[in-house]
Amino acid sequence: MDDSHDEWIWNDGRSEGFSVAAVKKWMQGSATTGGHFGFTWSKWVPNKCNIFMWRAYLDRLPTKMALLRRSIQVDNCLCVWCDCSEETIEHILTGCCFSTDVWNAITTWCRISGIYAFHVKDLVDMHDYSGLVGNRRIVLHGIIIITCWRMWRARNEKLFSNKDPNVIEMVADIKTLGFLWVYFGL
Repeated sequence: MDDSHDEWIWNDGRSEGFSVAAVKKWMQGSATTGGHFGFTWSKWVPNKCNIFMWRAYLDRLPTKMALLRRSIQVDNCLCVWCDCSEETIEHILTGCCFSTDVWNAITTWCRISGIYAFHVKDLVDMHDYSGLVGNRRIVLHGIIIITCWRMWRARNEKLFSNKDPNVIEMVADIKTLGFLWVYFGL
């Protein structure tokens, strides 16, 4: 029998001991080596929207398919809007005909070329490839987050309150929230 004790050791390949700063340096170093750690939070949208987008990015939202993966029974696994495809976060935010109509309206309003996204990561990175600079790029990033959050709310309203979504009303709501939050947050 060995009388030694177990211990946790922080080893990031450097001689530093454990510290939050060492973890931050390690994480930043891994992001520059080709891995994308996450997404950039928008400073002018509420934290609830940023947290939602982060959870969507990690596929940690309770879509019907996510619930089935966790062995939670659901009535059916089809999208509540189109009733054609399995309900995943990618389908809700990028693949459904309803979300496509919303994105078309948003791109027209923002005066950018069409948003062609197949995954949540595409949405998270969209502002980087929009061609916009400065505050316009920062605002677009927030608008994308608000749009995704508002679509998730519309999905929940349909699922739990049987409220049919309306593209025009949703885009008006996104514009209103965007103007209010950018005015008070940026």
